[in-house]
Amino acid sequence: MVMRAAGRPVELLMHVAAARRVAWPALPYVWPALAGVTLVYLVAGKVGLSLAFVHASATAVWPPTGIALAALLLYGYHLWPAIFVGAFLVNVTTSGAVPSSLGIATGNTLEALLGVWLVRRWADGREVFERARSIFAYAALVGGASTAISATVGVASLALGGHASSGRLGEIWLTWWLGDMAGALVVAPVLLLWAKDLGRRLTRAEVVELALVLTSVLVSGLIVFDGLGPSHLGNYPLEFLCIPPLVYAAFRFGQREAATCVALLAGLAIVGTLAGHGPFARDSQNESLLLLQAFMMTLTIVTLPLAAIVREHARSEAALAQSAAIVAFSDDAIIGKRLDGVITTWNEGAQRLYGYTSAEAVGRPISLIIPPELADELPTILERLGRGVRIDHFETTRVAKDGRRIDVSVTVSPVRDPWGRIIGASSIARDITHRRQIEGTRRERDTLRSVASLAAGAAHEINNPLAVVMGQAQLLSDEIAGPGRQRVGEILQAIDRIRAIVARMRHVTRVELMDGPPGLPPMLDINRSSEPEVSEGPEGPAAGSCLVIVAREERARRESLLRMFAGDGTEVIVDRRLGERRRSASAGGGRRRGPRRRQDISLDLQTRGWALVRR
Repeated sequence: MVMRAAGRPVELLMHVAAARRVAWPALPYVWPALAGVTLVYLVAGKVGLSLAFVHASATAVWPPTGIALAALLLYGYHLWPAIFVGAFLVNVTTSGAVPSSLGIATGNTLEALLGVWLVRRWADGREVFERARSIFAYAALVGGASTAISATVGVASLALGGHASSGRLGEIWLTWWLGDMAGALVVAPVLLLWAKDLGRRLTRAEVVELALVLTSVLVSGLIVFDGLGPSHLGNYPLEFLCIPPLVYAAFRFGQREAATCVALLAGLAIVGTLAGHGPFARDSQNESLLLLQAFMMTLTIVTLPLAAIVREHARSEAALAQSAAIVAFSDDAIIGKRLDGVITTWNEGAQRLYGYTSAEAVGRPISLIIPPELADELPTILERLGRGVRIDHFETTRVAKDGRRIDVSVTVSPVRDPWGRIIGASSIARDITHRRQIEGTRRERDTLRSVASLAAGAAHEINNPLAVVMGQAQLLSDEIAGPGRQRVGEILQAIDRIRAIVARMRHVTRVELMDGPPGLPPMLDINRSSEPEVSEGPEGPAAGSCLVIVAREERARRESLLRMFAGDGTEVIVDRRLGERRRSASAGGGRRRGPRRRQDISLDLQTRGWALVRR
């Protein structure tokens, strides 16, 4: 039976040994902790065995199980020697039999170790009482399974030692098991929750309210289990009177206070039942305690999950409020819709992007913002969502209220109900119109570069043979006379026109887009062969403009190019101050040095672009 309950005992013992090696140094004061747990276990065990009626080593009230579980969950497996020594001392000082006491101590220790391992493996460890699902798992794994280890090993030790008759082994086992289960379900939650939430303080109003709740628990416990009240009530089944204060504590305070109320009621109920009061009082005191413990464990299994559900609901409401705030103030358009495409939620981002208010959009089909040519897009999306598929970042087009076409990037996720069924969809749309415009500009620039490269190659291929033809024509013109010479002259004029066309092609192909200063649009560098030469002039450029230099003899041609590439509305101003200053310096005498005279062109930066021109 031990082997079945433990699953793989060798693996468990190896896990415990490894945890001991790792966790032992984590506790600053190991020996005082061991001594403290041993002492508390011993005192609680003596109190429990004082209520042993079926056998001296078996009782329906066994708080040490809860103490052992709480100690190991809070501080680690390395405190197991305290459990073993405490259990041994409790039993050896009661029966005086060392072998059976060692067996019972082994069973109690295995019960605690296995219970903690199960809780950490399948019930969220120290956070076991934070969720209702974990509490039910704790009740089944620890309250039901691990406590059976102690009862089985303990009863086997008594039987092998000859300290219990075979006819009473079943009764002893049941008493042992229910006593340990009550300790795990009633005592352990109080210790764990108070140790975990010790730093949480109550307000003055909450303290007063909690005092009233504890008073109501005390009064109801005295009425039900201690005979307080009219004598004619006798032993009527009034145990339901204990439930309202526990439920109120669960709703108003949480698991810690609810577990405290259950433990207080359990103490009152034990005292009253042993005195012969209450609905569970029987001729046999052991039977009375077993019935009472079953009732108290039922209250625990109902109250703690209820408190956990209330706390989970509060956390969910806070998370929903936070999510709602994020959705409401998001710059992205976030839209909720049913599987039939009807809009259910519409945030401010959607209103800014599409122009419809929430009142105008909610309740209408999502096709409201889908262009007619994309009508087939919606059924495909809804079909995929119905299969639980998340649709990530596809780019499409939507229609605003004013008829504008908007390029958007959309992510669509299925929305599920608490049972996991898909009931709708949530979409997040981001405006990418500007990004697409930039991409289009880049494509145009790349096309311009490709055309320019092709034109440059063509100009080069034309210019080389043209130079040969021109040279030969000039030689021919020198050698012949008469009408033939005139025809050669016409050929040379045609060649000059071709050269002019090629020169203009070369000027156009030398335009290159490049990045300008931070925060400004791209600039145009015509005939860029080295680092740009920029002059701000004697007094610096005006705000919102950039002063650039262009060769004097190319001024008219370059100004036309600037206007062509900078776009309509760009103001091109010729500033001759720099050229005049250089001419004045040259007239002063001496040989002129430096670059030849240049003129300045100022481009208004408030327009589409700016330009830098060098010869």
